[in-house]
Amino acid sequence: MSIVMIIILLAVCILLPLYYSARAFRVAESSKVGWLIIIAEAGVIVTLVFLVGRWDIAGYYTRLVLLALFMAAVAWSLRRHLSRPWRPAAGTWRRYRGTALSLALFTVALIYVVSGIVPPSGTRPLEFPLKDGRFFVAQAGDVTLLNHHAGHPEQRFAADITAIYPQGFRARGLLPHDLNSYAIFGAPVVSPCAGEVVAARGDLPDLIPPERDRENVRGNHVILACGDLNVELAHFMQNSVTVETGDLVAVSDPLGRVGNSGNTTEPHLHIHAVDPSTDTGVPMRFDGRYPVRNSVFQ
Repeated sequence: MSIVMIIILLAVCILLPLYYSARAFRVAESSKVGWLIIIAEAGVIVTLVFLVGRWDIAGYYTRLVLLALFMAAVAWSLRRHLSRPWRPAAGTWRRYRGTALSLALFTVALIYVVSGIVPPSGTRPLEFPLKDGRFFVAQAGDVTLLNHHAGHPEQRFAADITAIYPQGFRARGLLPHDLNSYAIFGAPVVSPCAGEVVAARGDLPDLIPPERDRENVRGNHVILACGDLNVELAHFMQNSVTVETGDLVAVSDPLGRVGNSGNTTEPHLHIHAVDPSTDTGVPMRFDGRYPVRNSVFQ
């Protein structure tokens, strides 16, 4: 992710909720139905931003503040409209057509996003693969708006995991070059399942964000054969991988540390499970929870 993309993301995550909070606060309609149409459109759009936004970048607690502001604006606006009649005056319905169309379109988008949050059938239990931190799911879910891996058959249910500092941000800065500024850099990675190491590599360098190594997509990595699943973990720190091909591992055995090797723009852990007989992704759950964007594991 480039600095320009991060700035655009921050603008969407912060400015859109502020705009619709201000709109909800200022709305003055002659009827409750007119008020409901405007508030519903604002609510759907703000909900979409809250679900799709990268709140490890914009701030985990920023989202809570923005939500509180929006709810307060709606409550204040509702109080002013309680005494208004329900139906709009004759001939005024047309002024809501644009808002109603926007509401319908964004509601469809919201339904699409929610469909990617609902746990699919056949999720497979794994232990969470990280220790000693507060970890944040940056990419996960079954639709591309939540997970840029969703269009890839093998990685359809992949998860990219960062970490957040106590202040709620994944890094000290927007896109710092110092890898130690990222909360997840160096975090211990452990085996999410019992099995055999079928591939391992640990000699590739950690890159300075936003550099990528497109020739070695996985970077330093470990692939485990756990029963009828292959589980891949990628982007380890250089020289941190502690297992070799052929090793047997138990749940929670150490595998290495999170780095920034391979085709990645900043430190994170990538994990996905594959059915080797079909080369298709398999949905995972960690400690009983299906990971989706903006979920937190601690």
